[in-house]
Amino acid sequence: MDLKKTADWLEKSGYPKFRARQISDAVYKNAVSGFDEITALPAPLRTGLKSHFKILALEPETVLESKAGNAVKAAFLLKDGLKIESVLLNLFPAKWSVCVSTQAGCPVQCPFCATGRRGLKRNLSPAEITSQYLFWAQYLKKSRPEERITGAVFMGMGEPFLNYDSVAESIRTITDPDLIGLGDRHLSVSTAGHVPGIRRFAKDFPQVNLALSLHAVDDALRTRLVPLNEKYPLDQLSKALRDYIFSTKRKVFIEYVLLGGINDSQTAAKKLSEWIKSVENVKYFNVNLIPYNDARRAFRAPARERAQLFANLLLMFNIQATLRHSLGADIKGACGQLAGSSTRDPA
Repeated sequence: MDLKKTADWLEKSGYPKFRARQISDAVYKNAVSGFDEITALPAPLRTGLKSHFKILALEPETVLESKAGNAVKAAFLLKDGLKIESVLLNLFPAKWSVCVSTQAGCPVQCPFCATGRRGLKRNLSPAEITSQYLFWAQYLKKSRPEERITGAVFMGMGEPFLNYDSVAESIRTITDPDLIGLGDRHLSVSTAGHVPGIRRFAKDFPQVNLALSLHAVDDALRTRLVPLNEKYPLDQLSKALRDYIFSTKRKVFIEYVLLGGINDSQTAAKKLSEWIKSVENVKYFNVNLIPYNDARRAFRAPARERAQLFANLLLMFNIQATLRHSLGADIKGACGQLAGSSTRDPA
């Protein structure tokens, strides 16, 4: 919702300025899904708002809940007919995290990622990004009113730093205490290794978490898995991370998708630990290991025992590592599966 346009319309329509604050609080703090819910407003004003504005900048088309009940995926229709997806994840009891998309498709085109196979359609606007958060706040208010959103991750469709200005504006909206008011440290932004974006992010949002989709520490292999590496190879990436840590004193979360027979060997674990140690003190890194979710059959996940061995080796090398249990795979809502579809895996 464009607050400036709303305020201008209110002024031209002769309404007092405090009405803008009432509307803002209702939309961003109280998660109303329709103007009729703002009963503090006079009926003629509610009618006028309905005819001139929409709360969300996108239209929810389908909503699927995982069988385990810990993930919900929504497909949204954009005004130009494109579709994106977003996921609500239950990481802790009664506490949910929103995974938002920043682009329709993705230009990085990692071959193991369903989003990458679409290529880039376009960047999302700040309102389209923030509207995903607002939709899920509305969803919880209706379906689980005792539960709440406690975090947001920019890890959905797209490379956030290739849509930096829109992402930055949405972060400011989500963290603004006069709007949504989520704390900076409850947000995470994931990049495939866009070096200029990392440097800009360190200056603009030093308290927001940075996650790096790494997947390999050999330039040839990483370029195959993350084509952006050709433009920003590992030596540039390591220097950017070193500078990021120096300026922010914050941890970096390494995302590492385990691909069977490709990057999941004991040798790969050793090389990963050596690369991390070459960048900075290991205390500044936490590795999230993600067994591959079947988004493309050219790749496969390693056996659970092999994945656990990889994690154990990192721990032995004094690297903080967690073997993640993916949520929402049955609704194609897990890491690497978002593609603007609305399908569920067969039982």
